[in-house]
Amino acid sequence: MQTIFNSETTADRPARSSPPWVWFGFIFAFAFLVVEVLEEVMELDSKAVQPLFVLIVLAGWLYWLSCVHRFHKILEEMTDNRYPIAPSEAVGKHFIPFYNLYWLFAWPSQFSTHLNNGKHVRVVPGAVLGLLLLLSLLLRFFDGAFGLALTFAVGLYISAKLRSHMRSIQGVPADMLPPPPPEPGSFPAPTTS
Repeated sequence: MQTIFNSETTADRPARSSPPWVWFGFIFAFAFLVVEVLEEVMELDSKAVQPLFVLIVLAGWLYWLSCVHRFHKILEEMTDNRYPIAPSEAVGKHFIPFYNLYWLFAWPSQFSTHLNNGKHVRVVPGAVLGLLLLLSLLLRFFDGAFGLALTFAVGLYISAKLRSHMRSIQGVPADMLPPPPPEPGSFPAPTTS
């Protein structure tokens, strides 16, 4: 079970990284739609275009995972590595069968809780974001274009909230932030007599 990071006791700091270009993901959804339309209009053999559909969905999914990685990298930077989900963990757990369905709810819940605890930005509950991500995953079985579009629409929302949080943190003067934790070895070791 993940521990929830309490941002009330530790203020976030400005991040060095910028949010990902989530809008770029809509290009994959549009490409999928174009191939669907061309398949119907030109009456192409569905077996001939199937690899193209798989390639577009795979590329879109990999780009989505890069966005998830960037969201968590920013949170890791803002919290001085105290955010409980590492970027590689956020991506890696999407590959674990069956656990990945839980993970669609777990990381958005942690994200939502963290930003809501910061009191700078209001984010919908992570369960709602997870439900939308699960719906987008299921929708891909019926229409890949709309499934990808919903995934990246959720990503746009997440990115916008994270960007707002980053702007609010940058507005905090440095003298209002808590001091950084002491470096190991900055205090002399106790002597035993």
